[in-house]
Amino acid sequence: MVRFTLRQLGYFRAVAEQGGIAAAARALNISQPSVAQALEKLEAVTGLTLFERHHARGLTLTLEGRAFLGHAGALLDGAAQVEREARALAAEAAGEIRLGVFRTLAPFYAADIIRGFAGAAPGVIVRPEEMALTELAEAVRAGTIDAALTYDRGADLSGLARVELAALKPMVVLAEDHRLAGRAALAMEELAQEPYVMLDGPGSRAYFEELLAEGGISPPIAYVSTSIEGVRCAVAAGFGFTLLVMRPHGADTYDGRRVRTLPLTGPVRPLGIVLATRPGPSRGLLSRFAAHVAAYFAAQPGREA
Repeated sequence: MVRFTLRQLGYFRAVAEQGGIAAAARALNISQPSVAQALEKLEAVTGLTLFERHHARGLTLTLEGRAFLGHAGALLDGAAQVEREARALAAEAAGEIRLGVFRTLAPFYAADIIRGFAGAAPGVIVRPEEMALTELAEAVRAGTIDAALTYDRGADLSGLARVELAALKPMVVLAEDHRLAGRAALAMEELAQEPYVMLDGPGSRAYFEELLAEGGISPPIAYVSTSIEGVRCAVAAGFGFTLLVMRPHGADTYDGRRVRTLPLTGPVRPLGIVLATRPGPSRGLLSRFAAHVAAYFAAQPGREA
């Protein structure tokens, strides 16, 4: 256990710099006995003789005093830095937020959100981690991440606090030369006889299967992929149609073909995006970050509440 105090070290450094107790007391604006007593206690607990006492010339550092002064100065400087960082944390001007992001959402939103928050809070570091849908909720509960940007379906979010960010309507994706690609919109029943390209991601498959069932159709499955671009390429290659809620910019696919994306008519249940955190009062940096994320989504074109 450390038996000396930062105050004693501060008084010791002042005496060393000023060359005597009286001068140090004046510089610190305290009494001479306070400085002298602190110096005596510091020498007692360390077992060091820090100064040579001269009746006429004041105090000079001993060899061990000079060595100890270097360590004391480093400790005082470190304590001052801790104090500055604590003030910054209290003022919500510094800190770290561990953000989990569902892998499908990350390419569309993560970089923009983090870049925007860095502009608003340059002293705060947001560390993103792309995760599977089912991993996110457990990571929030376990405290390994502070917040999760995820869908509101496909994982158990019970007991977590949620900020509703957006409701995404599913869309139909067809090959550019598909016979229905020239339509402005499609009804689900018009796809009943079309082969289906399935996005087999955690949570996504169940959501789209429910949509097909709610639309009263059960199309034959022609192709399965775990990635958005995988199903888009399969659609462009003529395997059939797919349903997506996330729409990459542009019609080109990775393999150089093109697709058309059309809205669905009629009542179609949307898929929500939420920011999930541990329950309890939201405060400090996390509250500020949640407000930033909500404002970011509110400004997105085509967003539905």
